[in-house]
Parts: sequence; C-alpha cells; structure tokens
Amino acid sequence: MSTRQAAYAEGSIVVTIIYIMLFLSVILFGLITLAEASLTRAYQRIYLLQAQYSAESGADAALATINGGNTSYTGTTSDVTVVNNSRYKSTYSTVVGAGSNGKEEIITATGKIYQPATATTPLLSRSIRVTIQRTSTSTASSIVSRNILELASGVKNVYAKDIYINGFIDMAKNTTSLIAENITVAGKNTGAGNCSIGGSGNLVKPVTFSNPGQTKTNITMAYNNCISPPGNTSNANFNVLANQSSISTVQSMYIPWSQYMDSSYINAGSCTDWTTGSSPRSIPSIAGSKKTHYPDSSINVSSSCGTSGDIALGSNQYNITDNVHIRANFCAASACTPTFYNPTANTYFIFVEGTVNFGSLTTATGSGPIVIVTYGSDPASKASSCPYGGATYLGNSGNTYAPAIYLLATNGICLDKTKFSGSGAQAPALGGIGGKNIYIATNPGSPWDLQLDNSFPTSQIPIDLYWRAVGYERL
Repeated sequence: MSTRQAAYAEGSIVVTIIYIMLFLSVILFGLITLAEASLTRAYQRIYLLQAQYSAESGADAALATINGGNTSYTGTTSDVTVVNNSRYKSTYSTVVGAGSNGKEEIITATGKIYQPATATTPLLSRSIRVTIQRTSTSTASSIVSRNILELASGVKNVYAKDIYINGFIDMAKNTTSLIAENITVAGKNTGAGNCSIGGSGNLVKPVTFSNPGQTKTNITMAYNNCISPPGNTSNANFNVLANQSSISTVQSMYIPWSQYMDSSYINAGSCTDWTTGSSPRSIPSIAGSKKTHYPDSSINVSSSCGTSGDIALGSNQYNITDNVHIRANFCAASACTPTFYNPTANTYFIFVEGTVNFGSLTTATGSGPIVIVTYGSDPASKASSCPYGGATYLGNSGNTYAPAIYLLATNGICLDKTKFSGSGAQAPALGGIGGKNIYIATNPGSPWDLQLDNSFPTSQIPIDLYWRAVGYERL
C-alpha cells in the first residue's frame, strides 16, 4: 500500500472514530438528560405524595382534636411543620367548617412542600376535603354509670333490664335486692376483695325476661362478684363471668344538643315559653316553629333566663313537641314537681345547660319518650344528701311516676328518699338513669320500689359519641 493510501485509510478510521464518539456522546447526553428528567419527576411525585401525606396528617390531627373534646375547633391558626430536613420542608394547615347538619363537619386540609427547606414560597401543595360525622359506638342501658352505682341502706328493691357500670356496684344493706337481666361491671372497689359488685345486698334474677329464651341473669365483671350467691360461680339463676380483662368502658355520655338540633331551629332569645301562660304549656309554644330558648352555639346558663338563670317549673305540665335546648337551671332555688308529656311516639330530648332539682316527677298518661340531658356541675347544696353528686336530683316531694322519662347527666344523679307510684305494685316509675355517678337512696316500698321501664327505647340514646371520616375528596 502506498504512503498516500495508508494515510487516507488512517484518516478514515479517525473520522469514523470521531463519528462514533459523537454518536455515543449524543446517546450518553440523552440518557443523562432522560435520567435527570426521570429523577426530577420522581422527586416531584415524592413531593406531591409528601404534600398529600401532610394534608392527611392535618385532617387526622383535626379529627383527633375534635374527638378530644374541642367541639368548637375551626382549624389551625398557622402552618404546622410535619417534616423539616436538609432537602425540603412539609407543612399542613386545616380549616373546619359546618357540614349539611349538626352531626356533620367538613375538614379542608392543605399540605405544602418547601424546597429547599428555607424557601418562603411553597414548591407544591395539595388539598383534600374530609367529611366527618358524629356517631356512637353504643347506646344507653337502663342504668349506666361512668363510675359508681351506690344503693344506700334504705333501698329495698331496684328493677332494671340492663346495667352497665365503669367502676363498681355497692349495696349497703342486706335487705337490698338488685333485680336485673344483664349486669356488666368494668372496674372494682379498691378495698379488700377487688369487688366489681360488693356490699351486703342481694342479686336476684327477674321473674320474666325481655329476651325470649333467656332464663338466667348474665353477670360479666372485670374483677370479683363479692355478693354470694352466686359469687364468681354460675348457678341455676345466674351466668357469671368474673375477672374478664376485655370489658370496655363507657368513655362519654355527653350528647351535644347539635346532635339533634340544626340551624333550622330558631333562637327565641328568651325562655318565656317555660315561664308564662297557663298549664299545660307547650314547648315550643307555636307548634312546628322549632322555636326554643337559645338553640345556638353558646353553652352554660344564661342569666337572662328565668330568675338569674333559674326557671321555677312549679307543678305545671309541659308538653314537649320537639327537641329543646335551654340555657338555664331547672328549679335550683326550690325543688319543683313538674309533669311532662310528649304527644308523639318520637323520642324528644331536653338539653339543660344547668342542673335539675325535682322534688318529684310525672309523665302524663300516653306520653312518648323524653330524655332530660343535664350538663351542669354537681351543686354544693346537694353534697350532704348526695355523696356522689346531684347535678340531676330527684327528691321525695310526692310520688314519682315518670316511665316515659330517662334522666341522663354528664355528672352525678341522686335519687334522695324518692317515693314511686304507679298503676300496680311493680309499675315502672322511670324510663332509666345514666350519669357519672349514680346514688340511689329511695324509700323502701313507699308505696313501691324503683322499677325502670324495660320498654323505654334506650337504643335511641347514643353514648360514646365520636367523630369519624365518612368521605374523602382530593381537591
């Protein structure tokens, strides 16, 4: 090969190598660019996911705050940091607003990503809308207490269908009998014996049961039954489960009035329906008006109602034709003896922001179910006769016959020397009772003992209310 030909061949090889290198470089740069784009998209997806996770954290935090008791919570006042590292920072903010009714609220949560972490303007954000509703995990029993059921020495017989107690049951005298179909006790008396049920009284099975096929009283306890018989052993009258570790407790019996009353209820601005006019007085005075005293967002007793926040009901009859919210005490200055009447088959609630002080209580014949819910604190004036509190107090000024009424209190319920009457020797005298503590010191057989109405619709009284998410929407 000539020198010229050799040089030509070498030049061709160099050119080919250059073309190949250029080609490979283009491919390499393309791969690098593609990799960077993919990495950027990956980071963006990660950041978007982190923004979504931050928003969901905000919604969860808002739900936890509301379930923690802050029912007026409206959201964050500033962004809350979730993650803060060398690469980025994520935050959330929340707004809580009203839903379609009093049992529903809307949480709008926004998650933001700042990159780098020191940036003042978010790189990405994502918002979600979560619909929450207030529901209950269980419903009331004939007798339900978040702490103690105490039957004082004067009590003879107490008849109930279902009894559910967080703490313990104590019966003070051996002539006292507790007659129930189902008894559940989740705690104990800290004294000797670790007694879920204790004292010197008697447990007696009912003559008849509400549930077909049931022939024995069911007793379920977290600790010991110190009433013998049956003690901790089942027999012909009782099914006993003692020292059970999985009994749940009632966390709350607080029912906000907004559970049953929404913005369609009218703020009357006064409580004259309760204080003026001849008996019977209709509440509200205009049928179908939903016009009650202060059905608004405010709580506690209002001094503008009655006499400095106290309504003297006297012995009048009150026809309850709708759910009612009243910011007052009932009969705080002097015990009253009212009659209540619900002309429908619906269960109506009377939400009392203060306390209740009844000498006796009556429901008119044919009344539908009424639940009186008392929010007030245990008054000091009842301390001597009600050792466990008496925010709802029922005394002995006459005979009580109110099978259509369930007394529910966020604090103590006290039946002090109360006498009952009815159409028969064992006629139901109340629909049921529930409170933080329950103290029963009824008069024995004067003329009859305390019997709770097994037919009262306790399943319509929610307890352990909590908010849960029912809807999720990405905005």
